[in-house]
Amino acid sequence: MATRLFVDAGLSSYLTGSETLTMLAPLNDAFKGSVTMTPDLRKVMKNHILKQRLSSKSLYHGQELETLGGLKLRVFVYRNNLCIENACIAAHDRTGRYATMFTMDKVLTPPVGTLMDILKVDDRFSQLVGAIQNAGMTELLNQEGALTFFAPTDEAFKAMPQADLSRLMRNPQQLSGVLKLHLGEGMLVSGGVSSHTRLTPLQGDKLELGVRNYTVYVNKVPVVDADLMATNGVVHAVNSIIKPLAPKADREQADGPEAAPPAVDSRRFRNDDLFEKVLRSHSSRTMNRSQ
Repeated sequence: MATRLFVDAGLSSYLTGSETLTMLAPLNDAFKGSVTMTPDLRKVMKNHILKQRLSSKSLYHGQELETLGGLKLRVFVYRNNLCIENACIAAHDRTGRYATMFTMDKVLTPPVGTLMDILKVDDRFSQLVGAIQNAGMTELLNQEGALTFFAPTDEAFKAMPQADLSRLMRNPQQLSGVLKLHLGEGMLVSGGVSSHTRLTPLQGDKLELGVRNYTVYVNKVPVVDADLMATNGVVHAVNSIIKPLAPKADREQADGPEAAPPAVDSRRFRNDDLFEKVLRSHSSRTMNRSQ
């Protein structure tokens, strides 16, 4: 699938020529349903090719990579994964004569605007935007930095008793405290979450994260839409207001020992045949469009 899309996007000369570059090739199952080439998709594919030849071993946290489309992509190094923006490397590097291929577990989405910009253009966060403004936190979400925002949707606010919600919205200091529990220090994309991941919130104790059945949980609240990438952080949508966890001893007494969430299925990290033909043909000057 990815091979065909690179060709359909008019990028064959980059894949078969002598220019040194790095391809970020999404797994076939990263594409949902039938995919037709459009101008927007052409831009997406162009931003899956980097202007230099790299090795995954040379990547480091905070590194910026420039694409053929002129965008800058950020590298995130986690204990369990190596990621470029929202997508993580899913297989060993594949090398051809001139190029290297990183197999990515998702279609990569570059950042578009600040955290506040992302929330404003998404109808799911209309109440959250109002709450941020009431709490005097707009500047915080627009300034440079690296934050992870577990952003409550309108559904999360709707689930609160109306009297409690009204009282909270009239108290900027308390509202700020609630929202800052949802903001973690540093950038954490979903691929960087393992069974014992912790984040320090801007206010409060800690956020405990895990993965179960391909879903990320934060303080036992499921993330319903992950990895909305911003220039100063990342947004993960949640349909419930996050609350501080009880002390661990109290939780174990009430619920029994917590089982660690299972690791993400490693089968989705295998697709060694992807781009095999492309990499073998780097010395060729042409590519059959039916490949």
